[in-house]
Amino acid sequence: MTLDELSDYFDQLANEIGEAMQKDIPIIVGVEAVNFFKQGFEDEGFTDKSFERWAEVKRRMGQGKGADAVRKILTGRTGNLKDSIDYDVEPWKVIVYANPQNVGAGENYAATHNFGGVVNGVFVPQRQFIGHSEQLNDKIKEKIENYLNQKISQHE
Repeated sequence: MTLDELSDYFDQLANEIGEAMQKDIPIIVGVEAVNFFKQGFEDEGFTDKSFERWAEVKRRMGQGKGADAVRKILTGRTGNLKDSIDYDVEPWKVIVYANPQNVGAGENYAATHNFGGVVNGVFVPQRQFIGHSEQLNDKIKEKIENYLNQKISQHE
């Protein structure tokens, strides 16, 4: 390969990677994050460096009846909170959020569950479902590396 051919090769590769950073990679990040955070609802906890199980709910400790007594934590009868997890892409960043109002709930109670707090005089313990996660970051890095390696191998 001549120096000109090598230069053309790197220019083309740089253009494709730049385009991927604007188009494909934000989608990879957003989809991976949404799937990761929704999995927390199935696992009933949050994973940063390690898995932290959510505090148990009273309805599953003898105070609930029927389906309420066995239903997963934070799913409610509708699953609106889990279903509301989504992402938006802005220039050079991906924003992951939960807004149950977007799926039919009357108010956005996501922050109360994610951070804990007091609502109408009732203490709601933190049951984090969105936030910084080293394990998620590792998964995203691996997905991006695989994607970029595929791009590079297409040029070989």
